Amino acid sequence: MRVFLASILLGLCAFAFAPAALADTPIVDCDETTGPPCFVSITKNGTTPLEQNPILDTGVEVITGLTFVGSGTRYWQFSIQDEHGDYALNTSDTYEIVLDVGTANPAETFTRGKTVVVDRDLSVHNHHMVTFTMNPVRVAYSFNGCHANGTCDPRPDVLAPGYLEGWVDNLGFVTDPADEAAMQGWDLTASTDWISSPPTLNFDTHTFFVDVANSHCEEPTGPACTPFVGSVEMTFPFAMLSHLYDVDDPASLGPTAFSFGGIGAGTATVTVNDAGHTVHVEITDLTFSKHRLKIVGNMRPGRVKNLEAIRVSGNAGKIKFDPAQSRGSKVRGYKATCKSGSGLVATGSADASPLKVTGLSPGVKYECKVWAKSRFGDGAKRGVDMPRG
Repeated sequence: MRVFLASILLGLCAFAFAPAALADTPIVDCDETTGPPCFVSITKNGTTPLEQNPILDTGVEVITGLTFVGSGTRYWQFSIQDEHGDYALNTSDTYEIVLDVGTANPAETFTRGKTVVVDRDLSVHNHHMVTFTMNPVRVAYSFNGCHANGTCDPRPDVLAPGYLEGWVDNLGFVTDPADEAAMQGWDLTASTDWISSPPTLNFDTHTFFVDVANSHCEEPTGPACTPFVGSVEMTFPFAMLSHLYDVDDPASLGPTAFSFGGIGAGTATVTVNDAGHTVHVEITDLTFSKHRLKIVGNMRPGRVKNLEAIRVSGNAGKIKFDPAQSRGSKVRGYKATCKSGSGLVATGSADASPLKVTGLSPGVKYECKVWAKSRFGDGAKRGVDMPRG
């Protein structure tokens, strides 16, 4: 079994995304004397500017930001609570957080929220600006997070009706420069207590795996148990799909290239952004405890079209066709197998149309099947009759 795995697999647990050994320092608002990292702006619903205010019960949101540094890795984290310091924000409010991380590399992000959009911009004095636009989300989490194997206690410690946080890091934990370059722009969003990142790929079954976990119940105590329902969103850069997962033609991917399994009552959508060079996967209505999300990639080519078989001699024939369409994996040639009613077999291959078939028997009619080849396997076959020679 071939399994592709990025150079690190992180267990992302509530309040434990950054290793505890890293030193942390506060992030404050930007001004003339404050250099990065700092908050450029924080707004609510596009019109209401917010400022950091760690003092509770002042009638405004409480905004915190921290930088974690260690062993070449930098993490920047922010969270927003209501005026009482609780994760009880209104989920209909949209927050925009603009973070200046200076010349550091804002390579990947992790957020807990919904309708999350992440933009990266290098425009002001060569400083990297990272803009998070997002709504709070309902979460149920444990103070100690989930266990190392991704299983959670049946009941959470807290049901937070409006939770919002974001992380960005420089991929300093990735030791391979090629892996680091490929993962630029990897964004992950979840409303779950625990999630693994990045996904793994079983090359033999063409299946991506992501482990997510949460307490089964929403209620921390009591006889009632309402199953927790969560969501996961992933944005794959084309380069990440190509380098880490061997998807050698990501621009040709489409929603029909993926199906989903192992996700309980979840539903999923896939959006391919050719201009932005990303593939966005959104999975909603997940019911818990633990799931292994299976994103099955049917990246084999489509069928060839408009086949025409011509007998050029008693022993040879030619098949013309329109090329197959790539669906994530480049077409790397075509193959044909022709069989007669009595079991005679002849074959042929070519890089493109037309394809020559040799080894035919004179005066015998054949039924031919033609298909495209790729790294992810063969495309579906299409048939055409080869006339008698």
